[in-house]
Amino acid sequence: MSLYLSTMRVFRFTFQNIFRNFWLSFVSMTVFVLTLLTVNCVIIMNVLASATLESVERKVEVTIYFNADATEDLVKGAQGYLLGLPQVRDVSYISDADALDAFMRANANDPLVLESLEELDRNPFGHSLVVSAHSSDDFPFILEAIETPEFSPFIKEKDTADYDRIIEGIQNLSTKVRWGGIALAGFFALVAMLIIFNTIRVAIYVHREEIGIMKLVGANDWFVRGPFILESLIYSAVAALVMLGLIALVLGAMQPWILRFFGDIDTSLSAYYWKNGLWIFGGQWIALSVLSLATTFIAMRRYLRV
Repeated sequence: MSLYLSTMRVFRFTFQNIFRNFWLSFVSMTVFVLTLLTVNCVIIMNVLASATLESVERKVEVTIYFNADATEDLVKGAQGYLLGLPQVRDVSYISDADALDAFMRANANDPLVLESLEELDRNPFGHSLVVSAHSSDDFPFILEAIETPEFSPFIKEKDTADYDRIIEGIQNLSTKVRWGGIALAGFFALVAMLIIFNTIRVAIYVHREEIGIMKLVGANDWFVRGPFILESLIYSAVAALVMLGLIALVLGAMQPWILRFFGDIDTSLSAYYWKNGLWIFGGQWIALSVLSLATTFIAMRRYLRV
């Protein structure tokens, strides 16, 4: 028997198995798709969590308040000093007059506060600097760096919003989603193994007479096993292709909303999948193939007598 003819017959027997047990085959591929869907949801959540952390970190600011007797030249000197630090992204200067004006606008509906200000002889607010860094991890260094003999005596207070709690919450949520997704993917993988095991077992039972005839006419073991092995590989390939199509549709629908939500943060999921798609889907297909092949060999070892 020629290699070409043997190969064609293996493919024919494979597709006979698939269509004779269509619903079992359909369920097997569906569970595979659900497994990959869970894995890709974890990937998408990780990308979005990273973008969210970057967005929050860009908004982290520390306001350094100076005493009322600190001169404008001194505060602007501190501004220039901070801008010279590589950890600093930007420093905004707020004059004492701007601070007073902002305070009065914020308390415009509180006559008691406004009356209290009018009784003061001078502006109670000093100049201030609003510092933003490239990363929230840079702030401890920045706050320590400003404590120089030149500026430290004039610093009244350093105020940072409660961004650390927000960042920690996002990181904790991301970790929980990741482990939850891994657990769910593991569950679907186990279900897929059980279904494939039973699919191969049923196929062996249905084709038991044909297998006996093949052996009588001299078919070797690999010719008999070939259709079942190829069948498991087809399940993996179809599931990966279906997942690829679903991801393309989902990303196309999500991307405009994501861009509006994150603004100038680079959160192009489509670009991420385009850049890493070969590794992502190739790895998923290989993992499914190994999983289905292992299950198929276990089923054949137990039920296929050749």
